[in-house]
Amino acid sequence: MNRFRIILSCSLAAATLASLIAAPLQAQQYDVLIRGGRVLDGTGNPWFRADIGIEGDRIRAIGDLGDATARRVIDARRLYVAPGFIDLHSHADRAMTSEHLEARRAKSLNSQGLTTVVGGADGRNTAWPITEEMTSLESMGHAMNFVPMVGHSTVRREVMENDYEREASSEEIAEMKELVRQGMEAGAWGLGAGVEYRPARFSAPEELIALAGAVAPYGGFYVAHQRSEASMPLWQLPSTLDDWPVDGLQALEETINIARATGIRVVASHHKSRGRSSFGRSQHDTIVVSQARAEGLEVYLDVYPYETFGGGPRPMIPRWALVHDTVNTSGGRDSPVYGTEGIFSDARGHLSRRWADPALRKTISRDIAWIVDHNGGPDRVVVVDYPDSAYVGKTLAELASALGGTYQDVVVRMALEGFDGVVGGAWTRGYGIHDVDVVTYYKTDFTATSSDAAVSGVVGVEQFASRPGAHPRHFGAFTRKIAHYVKDLNAVSLPFAVRSMTSLPARIVGLEDRGIVREGYKADLVIFDLDRIRDRATVLEPDRYSEGIDYVTRRAISSSANVADDRRSQPSGCGWAQGVVASHSTPEPRALAASRPVDWAKIFSGNMITNKISTATASSISHLSNHTIPPGLPDEAGAGSFTIALLHDTVHYARGSFPNSVISARIGHVAACEPKPSARSPSAACPQAGQGACFKYTRLTVFAT
Repeated sequence: MNRFRIILSCSLAAATLASLIAAPLQAQQYDVLIRGGRVLDGTGNPWFRADIGIEGDRIRAIGDLGDATARRVIDARRLYVAPGFIDLHSHADRAMTSEHLEARRAKSLNSQGLTTVVGGADGRNTAWPITEEMTSLESMGHAMNFVPMVGHSTVRREVMENDYEREASSEEIAEMKELVRQGMEAGAWGLGAGVEYRPARFSAPEELIALAGAVAPYGGFYVAHQRSEASMPLWQLPSTLDDWPVDGLQALEETINIARATGIRVVASHHKSRGRSSFGRSQHDTIVVSQARAEGLEVYLDVYPYETFGGGPRPMIPRWALVHDTVNTSGGRDSPVYGTEGIFSDARGHLSRRWADPALRKTISRDIAWIVDHNGGPDRVVVVDYPDSAYVGKTLAELASALGGTYQDVVVRMALEGFDGVVGGAWTRGYGIHDVDVVTYYKTDFTATSSDAAVSGVVGVEQFASRPGAHPRHFGAFTRKIAHYVKDLNAVSLPFAVRSMTSLPARIVGLEDRGIVREGYKADLVIFDLDRIRDRATVLEPDRYSEGIDYVTRRAISSSANVADDRRSQPSGCGWAQGVVASHSTPEPRALAASRPVDWAKIFSGNMITNKISTATASSISHLSNHTIPPGLPDEAGAGSFTIALLHDTVHYARGSFPNSVISARIGHVAACEPKPSARSPSAACPQAGQGACFKYTRLTVFAT
C-alpha cells in the first residue's frame, strides 16, 4: 500500500480571480483550454507548439485541439507553457500552517511559478507527530502543493530533549527510527536533515545512516543541509577551534556515503561552495558526485541561483566579544547562551574593553577576518542598513578605504556606533558564493533548482514581513534561474533549466504524475513570457515581485498574475486556497451533497432574489458538485439553510446542507478583511489600500421551510 501523501492546493494565491469565470457556462469539452503555447514538457526536450486541454485536475489532451471549447480559454500563442515549478528546499511550511490567510496565499512564491514545495527543510517540522502538521495543513487553505517530510532534528529533539549535545546511544537511535517509521506510515516522503545546525550537528554519521535507512522500505529519499559548506561549519570560529574542522567536501562525502549505505536517493541541498576560501570547489564537487553516480548511487544536488546566502542580513562581529567574561561561550556561534535575555546589555562596553587589549584585538580581528571571508571577502560584504545612510550600499573594503583603516576597524566601529539593540550595530549582507561555482553546478544533469525561501512580504504580519537586507530569493529564485542563467549568461538552455525545476525534482521526490506536461498528469502548469521574465527583488529591495509569470494552474484552476510597475508589484486579489490530503492516486475533491435536487431556476427567478447575480455566478452555483468545501465565513442562518459565498462569480465558500424544501433565498454582501478565517466579521469595514487584504464576497443564503 502506498502511504505517501501530498498536501494539495485547490486554488491560487497569485491570482486575478475576476478572470476565472470568463463567460457564461456553455457546452464544453474541457474546463481549461490553453491555446497555441510553446510547450516545454519538462524532460529537457525543445519546445513544441500545442493546445492543452484540462479536465478537473488532469491534463486530458495535448495537440491541435481544433474547435474544442472550455469554460476558461488562455491564449498562449506568444508564451511558453511548462510544468509547475517544484522547490526541493523550501521554508514555506511556517506560512502554510499559520493562522494568517495572506501568508498562506504565498504570493512571493507562486508569483515565481512555484506550484509544489517540499517540507521539513533543514530537518525541522512545524509540529510533531507529523500527523499534527498534516492536520494543520488540511484544516486551513494554502496556495502550494506540499510534500511532507520527517525532520531529523525534530525526532532527535523528541527523543533526546535538551540532552542532545552528544552522540545518541543505540537505544536512542532505535527510538528515533521508530518515529521516522511512524512518520513514513503517516504519509511522509522521506527524511530531511540540517546537520550544520543544532541539535543535528552533534549526531554521528551512523545515526544519519540508521535513520535514512528507515525510509528505504517506503521508497523515501534523504535531503540535507550538510555539516559544512565552507572551510569550516557556520557555528565555528578560529578562536573556538578544538579539532580539525569539517569542510564542504567532507560533508558532501558523508551525504554520498548515506546513499552507499542505504541505497536510497540523497540530495545535497542548497549546495554551494560557500566563502571566498571555497570559491572554485564546485569543480571538485561535481567530479565527486559524478563518480558516485557512476558507482550506481542516486546522488543529486539542488542549488539556488544567487551569489549570496542566508535568509536575512547578519553582523560581521563575533558575538563572544560582546558579552561578559563570565559567560560560557564554548558552545560555538550558535550557542543557546546568546539567546539569554540581557546578555548583550553592555555589548559596547565589553567590545571597547577587549578591542583596547592588543592580544584580544588580534583574536577579534582574526575571527572577523574569517566571518568576512566566509561571506565573500571585504569587497563582497555590503552594508544594507546603518544609522549613517552614507554607509548603506558600500562594501567593507570601500568603507575601510574611505575611513583610513582596516575592514576589521570598520566592523568594530559600526558595532560601537551603530544601531542600539542590533548585534554588531549594522545589518550587512555578504556575497559568499561565486557565479562561477553556481554555473558549474547548473551545467550538470543531476542538479535541481531550489530557493531556500520562505513566504515573505506579508504586510502587517511581522513573522512574514520583509526588510532591507533580506534575501531576494523569497521573491525571485525561480524566475532568476531563467532570467540570469539562461538569458543573461547563456549558461544553460531554457529546456535544461526548466527540467531542473520540474521533472528532475519530481523524479527525486517520487512524484509520479507531476513535473512533466503529459496527458493524464496533474494540471500543475506555469505559463510565462520569456521576453519579460525577470526577477526584480534585490538585497536593498527584497520584496519586489517577479515579472513574466502570466499564469499558474493547479488542479485546473488558472490565474492571471497582473504585475504592475510599482516597487512591490503584487499580483491582484486572492481567494480561498484549501489544502486537501491525497495519495499518489489522488481522489476527487469532496463534493457537496444535497438531500434532494434543488430547483435553482426557482431560486434565481426574480421573485425570490433581486437580479444582482450574473449568469456566470448562477452557473458556478449550479455546478457546486465540482467544488471542494473549504472553511470560510461564519454561517449566517444556522440549521436548515445553505449559505454560499462568492468572489468575482467564483464559489469560495459553502456551508450547511440543502434544505428539503426551499422557500426563500436572500443575496447580500460581506466584507472580509482580517486574514484569519475564524475571526472574519460580516460587518467588518474594508481597510484602506495598503492596510491589508480585503475582498467583498457575494453571499447567497437559501432558507428552509
